Amino acid sequence: MNIEHLKYIVEISKEESISKAAKNLHISASAVSQALKELEKKLELKLFIRLKMKTVPTEAGKEVIQQAQKVLYEFEILEEKVAIQKNAFQTQLKIATVPGLVYLVNEAIINFKKEFPMVDVQVYECDPGQILNTLTILQPDIAFLFSNEDTIKENKDLLYEHLTTTKFCVLVGDQSPLFHLDEISPDDLTDEKFILYNSHAFVEHSRKIVNNMNVQFISNNTDSIRDAVKNDLGVTIGRNITLKNHPDTLTGKIKSIPLISPAYISDELWSVYLKNKPLTKASKTFIKYIQASITN
Repeated sequence: MNIEHLKYIVEISKEESISKAAKNLHISASAVSQALKELEKKLELKLFIRLKMKTVPTEAGKEVIQQAQKVLYEFEILEEKVAIQKNAFQTQLKIATVPGLVYLVNEAIINFKKEFPMVDVQVYECDPGQILNTLTILQPDIAFLFSNEDTIKENKDLLYEHLTTTKFCVLVGDQSPLFHLDEISPDDLTDEKFILYNSHAFVEHSRKIVNNMNVQFISNNTDSIRDAVKNDLGVTIGRNITLKNHPDTLTGKIKSIPLISPAYISDELWSVYLKNKPLTKASKTFIKYIQASITN
């Protein structure tokens, strides 16, 4: 068993096809098939079932594939560490992000810096409505934003990768009468005071979700908004990952409650970068840390 064998079974599982997996891996289908047979013989386990239209993992195979994904992830991290030692890893990483992702990005940076302390990380916080335009001005190595794919496609100078699907939520403090709810509708928010981030696009979108919204105040400071919510001065609208893993969420001082509304829109989270500035090793590695923060 070797790393290549693990890559093969992960790719077969993803594509549900030996031929498609082989094409992605730039090797012959017969080579992949032979490697799979050797691995199954070595493990004394049947990893896949060949159906008429696709190849799917067995129950035992699912467990092996899950472990293989973990091993491959750790191997990639190891490769990056070796690259640093060979001075092949860039020493600076520039990141642009929308305010709703600041905490998540900071969490990823802390974990990233533990592994790669010599990389200088710079973060630019950008208005959600302007981040795509400012990419060409700031020219960061990578940007993170909420958007739909059609909007990103409009800019022909960008490449992008989908990270996860998010949901709009209402963030409330533990003293709020809404705190006990498991989901919230616009009718529940009729008498609530709102504290919103100072972005025209975000404010307008929030007003579409909640009619006749009573906006208490608007701020550019996400920490001030969070503190105001925690002290029950009002509620705010965010996404289900806005304060994921934040101490105020983990300790129950702030609760993120799913918003159920006819105007509800699921925004996708993307990593975006310029076509003329391909992803660096540091950028690719940092994306993995963002994904880990989302899933953990």
